[in-house]
Amino acid sequence: SSGINAEYGYLDDYRNAISYFTEALAIDPRFSDCQKELEGLKDQIVKTHSLVVNKGKLKAKKVGVLMKNLKEKSCSQNPTTQVTMVSFNDLENGPNKDKAINCVLVSSVVPVGQTPFVCICLDTQYTCFAVNIYNIDTGKAPKLGDILTIPFPQRSTVDIILGTEECSFNMLRVDSPLQLMV
Repeated sequence: SSGINAEYGYLDDYRNAISYFTEALAIDPRFSDCQKELEGLKDQIVKTHSLVVNKGKLKAKKVGVLMKNLKEKSCSQNPTTQVTMVSFNDLENGPNKDKAINCVLVSSVVPVGQTPFVCICLDTQYTCFAVNIYNIDTGKAPKLGDILTIPFPQRSTVDIILGTEECSFNMLRVDSPLQLMV
């Protein structure tokens, strides 16, 4: 069952991951690894939602400086001539084979257990969203203020209720740090 839970989490299918963790705990409440993964995943979702809604919880002046840097770099950074640079709202749900996006990292959520490294980013239109980066060493993860270029982004939406908290945010998925430019 733990493999299935990890797989749902890896696929960013949080609703099914939480459902399977909860079912496993109903069968055997002593399954402490399952409890830790469930709590870590719920915590990550709630933190990510809060940071996206509050644009990384940065002050307006800091956001202004980061956005100035993003706009300057966006004029010069294009990963390949095979893609069109777009803003987040121009992306379709699922893979976007012919597009790329520039964004600035305004916050992050450090992974717990098997969860990905989560960057909270703003695009050139001030749209805030999460970027899940898988298979990255947290010591080599992007830092506050880094400009990320993500070619061929995979867009999705998280919309889930955890207890009394409704968590809804947009997200991009990056399977490997080799799939992005910092």
